[in-house]
Amino acid sequence: MGKTRIAVALALAVNRSGGRVALVVPPVVAPQWRDEIAKAGERSKDILRSFDGLMREYETDYAARMDDALVILSHRFGDLRVQTSGIRWRANLLKLIVRNVDKKIRKGCQLAHCRMPGVELAAKEILERAKRCQLTKTSVEAIVQEFRDIDNRSELDDFQSDRFENYSTELKLLERTLGLALGPFDLVIIDEAHKSRSERGKLSALLDSILFPSGKTCRRLGLTATPVELDVWQWKSILKRVSMPNRTWMSIEPAVLKFREAAEAVRRRWRTDEATHHRYKAAAAKFQEDLAAWVVRRDKRRDETIMLFDKHAPIGMSYRREHPIEVHAGNLSPGWRRIVFAAEALSVIGQAAADTTAARARLTISNGHGVAGIIDKLAKRQAGDGRHEDEEADRQQIEEDGAEEGVEASAEHTAEQYGVHKRKQRADWWKNALTASFVDSTESLFEHPVLSAVVDEIENYTRSGEKVLVFGRFTRPMRVLTDLLNARALLRAVRDGTPWPQEKTSDDDQGVLRAAAKQLELEYDRKRVDDILTASYKVFEAQRQTLRNHILALIESGATGQSTLLQAIASDENLSEIVTPLARAAEPLVREEASGAKVSREAVVEALTQVFDALRERGEGGAQDEELDGISARALWAKLRERLIEEYNSPRASFARMLYGKTLPSTRRLVQLAFNRSASEPHVLIAQSMVGREGLNLHESCRIVILLHLEWNPGVVEQQIGRVDRKNSYWSRLLKEAIDAGSQDLPRIEVRPVIFRGTYDEHHWSVLSQRWDEQRSQLHGLIAYGEDRENLNEEESRLLQSLEEKSPDFWPKPPVQS
Repeated sequence: MGKTRIAVALALAVNRSGGRVALVVPPVVAPQWRDEIAKAGERSKDILRSFDGLMREYETDYAARMDDALVILSHRFGDLRVQTSGIRWRANLLKLIVRNVDKKIRKGCQLAHCRMPGVELAAKEILERAKRCQLTKTSVEAIVQEFRDIDNRSELDDFQSDRFENYSTELKLLERTLGLALGPFDLVIIDEAHKSRSERGKLSALLDSILFPSGKTCRRLGLTATPVELDVWQWKSILKRVSMPNRTWMSIEPAVLKFREAAEAVRRRWRTDEATHHRYKAAAAKFQEDLAAWVVRRDKRRDETIMLFDKHAPIGMSYRREHPIEVHAGNLSPGWRRIVFAAEALSVIGQAAADTTAARARLTISNGHGVAGIIDKLAKRQAGDGRHEDEEADRQQIEEDGAEEGVEASAEHTAEQYGVHKRKQRADWWKNALTASFVDSTESLFEHPVLSAVVDEIENYTRSGEKVLVFGRFTRPMRVLTDLLNARALLRAVRDGTPWPQEKTSDDDQGVLRAAAKQLELEYDRKRVDDILTASYKVFEAQRQTLRNHILALIESGATGQSTLLQAIASDENLSEIVTPLARAAEPLVREEASGAKVSREAVVEALTQVFDALRERGEGGAQDEELDGISARALWAKLRERLIEEYNSPRASFARMLYGKTLPSTRRLVQLAFNRSASEPHVLIAQSMVGREGLNLHESCRIVILLHLEWNPGVVEQQIGRVDRKNSYWSRLLKEAIDAGSQDLPRIEVRPVIFRGTYDEHHWSVLSQRWDEQRSQLHGLIAYGEDRENLNEEESRLLQSLEEKSPDFWPKPPVQS
């Protein structure tokens, strides 16, 4: 909705007026911020991620950041971790200030032996600024005075003590001193301001303790699409984050609570209860009046594309179509019925008798994560390659889930305590029953009923030319789904005589290929499949040879607008080694324009430029990403070359690709480029929630989102859907084409939650749906959603429209004409 662009315009206006601005952003979206700043004609340095990063800059650029008009900071910048062994030297920043201001203070001021030169330089500059800046001087004096009053101050000299622990007085003083090393700010802009709401979290420490306001005129601006995710009480945390005084919140709290109650009542009885209508309209008016001074929201109901949809669609129809992919227990195979029954039995017996992994089986039966873990543990199978990485990525995802306050993400790990004697015997029997159905734990997941249903839906979409975005949380079933989709696509290509960009199958692929052949009712013979692949691969090689010739000519001529970089590539001693990976990287980006020998020189130039940009990290090469000199270009190419070889050295088909916590940022950007091309692979992108829901724009060729693993937080789901629901999206183009063609069947954004009926999924979906409905009423003014607002008669349509027109509206009001 353009929040970043608006915020950049405001930040630059403050800069032009002589003020300083801090942009506090998640690191993954920092490139988008820098792009918007560049589009506005200004430069910005790379994001500051940590204390150490700032101190290193003091070593190289001295106090440059203290003078910068615009500073981009990571949400995690406030994570100082001073207690960590070996880095107590970070506390030297505080101690150096105290020692220099009051030379009588010795207890607690002993410096760590291991030092970073930048810390001493930062302390020196803070003291110099204090001589000519009254605000800095006052802050330094306050820090020194509070340091004097610390209890048992001599313990700060014991580097093995537990001092500088979280929330301690001494850590707060160090945080404030670090803020002085950044200099005072007139405006603080917080992107994704709903994150880490806890008052004791690291983001709160950055905002409330580290960042140094320039005085009472300092302002904060919070940007978020989801100020409320789980409950209306979250208005309090988001508004206090932008400096709302507590007394102001106390005055508006009654209006917030009354609106929640009125909205819930009218959602349930809007067709029949006239009293709820009056109560809702009054509560909505008061809610809007009290929050209007603090909240500005660009309502999607006023988006041109959505207004166009509403104009041509039946009354009440939403531009999003939310319909579950359902799996019913009655349709399961005998083996999977035994697994479901065994999982239910183990959850009843409890973790004391069945162990935690088995006891939680009922809660995880639907997503494949628990099943894989249970079978691995109980059958004592050896984990395959990459299993450790999967477990680490899952751990990171669970931590990310747990960071959302109030979310039931930990429900999978709950279990009751029971006795262990006879129950343990029964548990052992059910464990054996659970594992007896499958010999190999990985292959068992290929037949998982949920994954089978998802595969069918995905292939129905891709056959009609659609691309599909799948979000999951746990990497094991996501990896199985990816492998299965690729194996089925390969076997169909072999069966139908379609060229496939893979020369032969690998040993690791044999299990999934056998499973896919069984599902497709095909006879699988590896030698025959490899022979067909080898023959068809020659077609791709012929096309790539033309592309390689283009690339070689371009490199030798250096005529791409990035001449220094191309000259560095041309001087590569093993040029022939990297031309093929370059061709593989560029191929998806030129496939739409033409094929084979018809591809144009201009298309290759553009494709290579995009590949280089995707491989290149921000700040690499010349200063501020400007034109590179020869030395910088050669250094940059050495890094790009390594990433290129790692990603494209071996040929592989990618009907489906997976992004998870261990996927390199450069790979994520390359996959994004290819996914946004309608004719190129991948056709299916399977993304772990914490990776795909931020920082990736996947809307140019996709309108289908499948929620493989349900979330607890509707705000997270909105972020996921937001990857395809964006301005200038593929869906918006299809809509305009359908209207121009006079079609009555208007395309919609498809949202497909996966629900295993008869399992814990039922409860999970019920909780998520209820929270989602409340969020829609709070943020979008929707009283009814989904089936409840479709197929309405004329009277119901008028009534619903009259109620929603009175919903809170924080759209910016036009200025009053004099």
